[in-house]
Amino acid sequence: MLPSYARMGRYIAGTVTLEPRLRLLVQQLAAELAGCRWCVERGRHLWRKAFLSFDELRAVRRYAGSQLFSEKERAALAFTEAVSRYANRAGGLPAEVLADVRRHFSEPEVAALTLAVSEQHFFNPATGALGADAQRAIAGDAPAPAQRDAMRRVAGSPIRNLW
Repeated sequence: MLPSYARMGRYIAGTVTLEPRLRLLVQQLAAELAGCRWCVERGRHLWRKAFLSFDELRAVRRYAGSQLFSEKERAALAFTEAVSRYANRAGGLPAEVLADVRRHFSEPEVAALTLAVSEQHFFNPATGALGADAQRAIAGDAPAPAQRDAMRRVAGSPIRNLW
């Protein structure tokens, strides 16, 4: 499976690139939805390194109603959320989300967006098994020992069921 995933990444990466800011936004939202603390912190580091506004990074979960993001960015973030929650939803991606993302992006760009989202979920079963939980890290409250044990059992991304 890993060699196939790597080939897919090279194919998509070799044919189309996303705008750096858009890629960082998509990856950050996917990391937060995946619950991977390492991925969230890495995204914050890359955001700082790019000298981008932290107001936008903090607002990424509230993208739909935020004026900090363009219509194109909101379409990409809605797509990110739909792909991240795919395994929890019967019937696939919502048609309106797919139509909106296709209005702003070409099919190769949609494939690149999908790859950017899935990258944040790919290794999450391992981090989830170690008890990494980004939601608590973002909120800043540490879980109690009993909660930590429960998180180790259930942490990780629901998208992993697709593998």
